[in-house]
Amino acid sequence: MMNYKSKLLFFLLFLATSVLNAQKITIEGGYFNPKRLGDITSKTYFDGIRVGAMAEWELKNKFGIQTGLLYYNAYSHKVQKYPSADSVVYNTWTHGFDIPVRLTYQMKLFKDFHVFGYAGPNFQLGLAQNQWMTSTLESNWAKFTGINPTADVIKLYPDKISPINIQLGAGGGVQWRKFILKSGYDFGLNNLYKTGTDYVTQGHWHVSFAYQIK
Repeated sequence: MMNYKSKLLFFLLFLATSVLNAQKITIEGGYFNPKRLGDITSKTYFDGIRVGAMAEWELKNKFGIQTGLLYYNAYSHKVQKYPSADSVVYNTWTHGFDIPVRLTYQMKLFKDFHVFGYAGPNFQLGLAQNQWMTSTLESNWAKFTGINPTADVIKLYPDKISPINIQLGAGGGVQWRKFILKSGYDFGLNNLYKTGTDYVTQGHWHVSFAYQIK
């Protein structure tokens, strides 16, 4: 039986082949800002980049269907403070793919200048998420919190956090000739925390520059 990464590679190859038949193809890159939080889990912010290609098939009345493949790479530096100046520092690195599926609407304002909007699901498929933890907790606080830092890398995927993140989002932008600026937000829907002690979701804000090559 194929493992997760083998299935992902097969799907990505299939997606890349299908994109070649689209009426519009763009390449893009930009800033990527995920936020993970839960009911009892504190917020974790990431900063990163996202690059890739998008394809669009035209429908009637200025509507279209858009999908593509975007690679992301992001890093988080989080400090959890405790009394008596104690703290735990979490440094987390993650990378993977976004596969958005959007319904688009585009309207021409004047010559060579368009505005557009989009909405729909986004499927985030993580490849790796590794964490390094440094603690200054005294022994009593360490025992109370249950935090036992180790010099080893903590691999959060797939045992602690699910690499599959299902999101729903919307956004929009402008296009002048072949140059595009767009931004949007995707809200996390499914619980990523595999221990079952909290309901943790991850959404992200993004802004990208794109260029239409077809």
